[in-house]
Amino acid sequence: MFVGRSRELKAIRKELGRDSGSAILVYGRRRIGKTTLISEALKGSTAHVIRFTAVPDDLSENARRLSRAAGDAMGIPGLEITSFESVLKYIASTKEGLVLEVDEYQDLRRKKGEVVDAYFRDFIDYMPPNIKLIISGSAIRVMKGLLQKDNPLYQRFSLEIPLGELDYLEASLFYPERSIREKIGLYAVFGGIPMLLSRIDPAASVEENIRDLLLSKTGPARLYAEDVLYSELRSTGGAYSAIVRIGNGKRSYSEIRASLGDGDVNSLEYTLEQLIKADFIVKKQPINAIGSRKRLFYELTSNLLRFHIAYIERNPSLASSMPAFYEKHVKPSIETFISYRFEEMARDWFTILAENGIRNDIVTVGTYWYDNPKTKQNGEFDVAIETLSGYEIYEVKYLSSPMREKLISEETAKIRNDIGIPIASFGFISSSGFEKNGDMRISGERLFDTGIIRP
Repeated sequence: MFVGRSRELKAIRKELGRDSGSAILVYGRRRIGKTTLISEALKGSTAHVIRFTAVPDDLSENARRLSRAAGDAMGIPGLEITSFESVLKYIASTKEGLVLEVDEYQDLRRKKGEVVDAYFRDFIDYMPPNIKLIISGSAIRVMKGLLQKDNPLYQRFSLEIPLGELDYLEASLFYPERSIREKIGLYAVFGGIPMLLSRIDPAASVEENIRDLLLSKTGPARLYAEDVLYSELRSTGGAYSAIVRIGNGKRSYSEIRASLGDGDVNSLEYTLEQLIKADFIVKKQPINAIGSRKRLFYELTSNLLRFHIAYIERNPSLASSMPAFYEKHVKPSIETFISYRFEEMARDWFTILAENGIRNDIVTVGTYWYDNPKTKQNGEFDVAIETLSGYEIYEVKYLSSPMREKLISEETAKIRNDIGIPIASFGFISSSGFEKNGDMRISGERLFDTGIIRP
């Protein structure tokens, strides 16, 4: 069953339907759903589809593989061409409707990168209108490099799709019957990786799924996280050291720097930039402090990696698969862990509203930094929205029961009196709703209304 990706699916189908040759680039981490998305987009197509997955071998072997795939798709068994440039020219000569899908492109260009890029540049430049090209790959930095000015493929793609994890709302389509708190918990821990979401046991609790999929030594979520951390990061300078610090709450540059050894510190700035390019981390700033280095923070993009680092990576000598591990190391703080992720979901909700045309007045979504020198208090509001008419500020509460009026009064008084900032619109977002409904009060149920996703 195909779930989510409505925007990306619509964009690819629109591009494939053009009366001209199209070149589409799709890139994202392994198991993120690139192949599934492309296959779904091609369903119902009357064109011949050449599906070719590159291997880390020389060009002649890849040429043979591509020519055989082309022959199979076009009903020409036994086709074998050993020149990669020649096989592309052969494909370009066909008069029938055809889609060439090239997967794991980074393996194809491993030995002769710019030569391969140049071959595909020429293929795109002279591609007839009956042919479409889809290139995909999982090495994000390599794939982003195809878009740089010094690359032969610069400005050759008519559509570029950087494929990240599903947002919380699309991820919830994998477990639609769950309660709101369960949906929040599952996304907070497992994130939006389709392959892992499909493994969640619908009959098991959030805790049981954590035990089976993450704490078990053979759990697929654990194996995925370890593969990313150990295979992709430990081989990249100080990337592993930096990302573990960020995952353990070292959010600012100075905090990360202070916690690293001398060797890692020397290349820290470069390392952080590479992690951003590879989509492991993002820079975050309060929307009222853009450009301030003092308010610049780094965060992981993956909830799954964040959980793995916070609980499993932090206790490497312990057998996390033991039943008591959850009780001692996870259970005491899992509610707090989930609550921080819920704040991000609340911010994402406003972004989804804006992107789907439901809130056309939203300019920016993020957090808001306050600093009151009189009371010597400072901190961040959980959700801040800059609109065409001013700021909306929300505090987010991950509660097991409806938010009571007493708590709302106490929190409101704290904001207006202690912090001392004039705010025109102030409200609350509560996972379990409210004792009494009212303006600027948003329930978790509203956040998970999938009707706001437009096909």
